[in-house]
Amino acid sequence: VLIKEIDSQGMTELMYGIEQPLTEVLASMEYTGVKVDVEGVKRFGGTLTDEIEGIESRIYFMCGKEFNIASPKQLGEILHEMGLPLKKKTKNGFSTNAEVLEELRDKHPVIDLVLRYRQLTKLNSTYVEGLLKTVESDGRIHTVFKQTETRTGRISSTEPNMQNIPVRTELGREMRKFFIVPEGKTLLDADYSQIELRIVAHICNDPVMIKGFSEGADIHTSTAAQVFGLPEEMITPEMRSAAKAVNFGIIYGIGAFSLSKDINVSVYEAKKY
Repeated sequence: VLIKEIDSQGMTELMYGIEQPLTEVLASMEYTGVKVDVEGVKRFGGTLTDEIEGIESRIYFMCGKEFNIASPKQLGEILHEMGLPLKKKTKNGFSTNAEVLEELRDKHPVIDLVLRYRQLTKLNSTYVEGLLKTVESDGRIHTVFKQTETRTGRISSTEPNMQNIPVRTELGREMRKFFIVPEGKTLLDADYSQIELRIVAHICNDPVMIKGFSEGADIHTSTAAQVFGLPEEMITPEMRSAAKAVNFGIIYGIGAFSLSKDINVSVYEAKKY
């Protein structure tokens, strides 16, 4: 039944020429696994723990008492007692989610410490303790690659997810050093150059994008120049990042509200983009 269905949709070549051979490649990647510098991860965990304890002490000192910082209920009560304007309420008390805390940043120095505490404890529990549990006796992590999981058609990784090792913060980038290779081997990182945007340029026949790709231009910089109405040499890294969010956001169906949050502009401006 399924072979007929595949054939009727013109996907036979895709099935036998790409998808099935890829299954063997993924299986060999799972079997081989990725080598981990276990001692390095443990040392990094120790450094994080020291910093977390230091931040805990400073938070207790500023708040005048000890409490469970990881408990949103207790944290909400303490911040409310300190006179901070907590507006959102949940059934357990005041909301202290990231959005609420971001708005309070300039109201009291303890907020920065709480945000840093959350960042470090998440890094420690998810990426240090979590990763160490998944290293097998051969010193490697054998993740599971899923070929048909994502809506966008990308391959995903589970048990553990190797694709969400943080990269945006300096501390997160530090984690990536612990994925290593034996002597004489090289860890290679390869990526398509703007594959989705090339496909979009082709499908919608956009003259500006096609010209940019043909001339080897940086497509995010040229989008930024259009969006901000400036010459390309005046585009800052922040403007380029915003344009990148616009480019990829539009492909994946982002709305004006989400885009405005991602690139820190008003909903009106995001709608114009």
